[in-house]
Amino acid sequence: MPQRSMVKDIRAARTGTALREALLRLLALHSFEQITARDICREAGVHYATFFRHHEGKQTLLEEIAADQIAALVELTLPVAAAADHAAGFVALCAYVQEHRDLWKVLLNGGAGLAMRAEWLRRARAVAQAMPPTESWLPRDLGIVCTTGMIADTISWWLEQPDDAHGVDEVSRILSRLSIPMLSGGPS
Repeated sequence: MPQRSMVKDIRAARTGTALREALLRLLALHSFEQITARDICREAGVHYATFFRHHEGKQTLLEEIAADQIAALVELTLPVAAAADHAAGFVALCAYVQEHRDLWKVLLNGGAGLAMRAEWLRRARAVAQAMPPTESWLPRDLGIVCTTGMIADTISWWLEQPDDAHGVDEVSRILSRLSIPMLSGGPS
């Protein structure tokens, strides 16, 4: 019995991977709105009914991909941010995005931008809840919204540029300088 369960788990993992990769390939060519669940299934070589055993719809598949990427990014940058070394945190963030540039280009600028931004904001709010409040002229939640939006917009802009136009260090310095007023409480 356990052997059968293990085979089923392996098959489910393989199907999940095929569906995620298929959606990413399609997002490189079409906007999210133009893609259907049938398109994803055809691209993945997965039966249409199987798709719905894994996901409620294409939006939940997209949200899963976004959540995985944002979770990886937060896990990478959180220890640095917790140490209040925001500049090093931005270097880590930009290095991760650069390493996965093609994927992030598709996710952030190719039709999954809203899901990515929503997940990023959700995670940022969760992280902020665990941190002590700081004195600031800016209401805490608004600071989170503004900082997250600024970071996402800057990364999105960077990904639209030619690959060698702006390096990791330059973009991380831009992010650091743009975020100083929000992260430090800024002028009152």
